[in-house]
Amino acid sequence: MSPSTTLAEDDLRRVLRVMDADVQASLALTRATLHALAALSPAVHRAADLALEEEAERAERTAAPQHVVDVVTEARLRLQQAPEEARAAQALEQALVKAAESLRAAA
Repeated sequence: MSPSTTLAEDDLRRVLRVMDADVQASLALTRATLHALAALSPAVHRAADLALEEEAERAERTAAPQHVVDVVTEARLRLQQAPEEARAAQALEQALVKAAESLRAAA
């Protein structure tokens, strides 16, 4: 191999490593955002779960690369593995609704 070919391959590897790091960071931020949204309320948790389910189905239907399907499915599984947070959020939401109803009834 010529020195210029080796340099080109090294440059390509470097660019691919940077792109992979950017993609991994984006995925991490997306996962964190999903968990934060899911913790806000049970309704948001269910909406995030349904959205991920739809995206996984869309990826499979459009014959997306298996890695895409795996990433979406993994994000959904991680979201579903936070049931205690969802229960706590649901209890808080119910308490707020009851408090609001009590205030309305007292007014």
